[in-house]
Order: sequence, then C-alpha cells, then structure tokens
Amino acid sequence: MRKILWGAISAAVAASVGVAVWQLSPSDETAVSVPARVCDESLPAKAAAQILPKSGKRYFEYINGTEFGTAFRPGEPPPTCTVTGGGQRIRVEYNRHFNEPSLGITAADDARGQAKKESKTPGNASLSVGESYGYASKHGAALLLDCRDDGETGVIEVSVDAGKEFSADSSDTKAFAELATEALRMVTRQVYRCDSNTPLPAGPPTLGAPRGA
Repeated sequence: MRKILWGAISAAVAASVGVAVWQLSPSDETAVSVPARVCDESLPAKAAAQILPKSGKRYFEYINGTEFGTAFRPGEPPPTCTVTGGGQRIRVEYNRHFNEPSLGITAADDARGQAKKESKTPGNASLSVGESYGYASKHGAALLLDCRDDGETGVIEVSVDAGKEFSADSSDTKAFAELATEALRMVTRQVYRCDSNTPLPAGPPTLGAPRGA
C-alpha cells in the first residue's frame, strides 16, 4: 500500500514540475528587432524588416569585403551585405559591369541579357525606377542602370536575394522591389560615378504583375 501511495505522490510531483517548466518556457519566440538602418547603416531598414520573420533568432548582419556603401575603390571587389533574423537571411550586393570588345569582355551585355531573361521568368515581375530596369519576385529583386564613366559604357547592378528556400509568411515581391530600389539609390549617390548621373525619382518603384507559372 505504501509503495502504491508513494508512486502516486511521485507521479503527481513530476506532473506539477512539468507544468512549472512549461510555464517558465516562453511559448512565443523572441521578436526580431531590426535597427533603423542596415548594411553599415547605408540603407533604411523598412523593406528588410517587412521581409524578415517577425520572431525567432535575433537580428544580425555581416559585411563580406570592403565597407558597404562607400565610394568605389579600383582594384577592390564590391562588398556583400547579409542581414539575418528569425532564421532567414537576405543578401544585398552591387557591382558595375563594362564591355571591353578588344578583350572579348561583354559583362554589361551579359548583365542586361540576364535581367531581361529573369523579368520574363514565371513568378517574376518587371521592375523599374526612372531609367533603371530589372525584375522582382518573392525571393529577391535586381535593378540595372546604364552608366557611362570616362567614356566607358556599362551598367550598375544591385540585387537582393533571400534564396529559393525562403518561405517567411511576410515575404512579398513589393518589399524586395523596394529594398532593391533603396540599394540602387544609395549606390548611385555614394558608390559609383556616372558621367550623366540623374538621381532616381522619389516614390515607390514601378512593379509589373508577376508572370504566370
């Protein structure tokens, strides 16, 4: 009888401890706190905050390469900014491409051709801001702007990408388009110089309807 009674008491104590532990463990994940500006404070955070999950692992960013958003330095590769939060990440990149016919280099034409191809891919939508052009999807966006520098004609390209595995509920094409637009505005102001540098117009980008699958 004593063994049965002791077993019942032990089970009750274990159950009460389990309830206490459950109550001490938060049922909701920690809210993701995104700073006011991201990528070495070069970009406003509104669009990135809309894309990242609202809860989960804390916000973190890291820069691969030189300082992000500073004036172009010949001979140095362009940097990459990666922001993470809630278990997801967004990568922001920029570059400038030129053609050099004498060397068989067609980097600018290749970038234009890839942007045109992606803008017609099912699930993607055309994207433009002023004279820039590109595409956006629920996984990322890219914008190109023709740029002539010291007689060389090329293109500036910015891209934001969360990868095909990205599945956050807050993800939407508009937010990626806005993040790419902010990145291009920053790059044309602070990083690259163009002979006829016309500021991008204010306001949201022009986003077409996603192409059918």
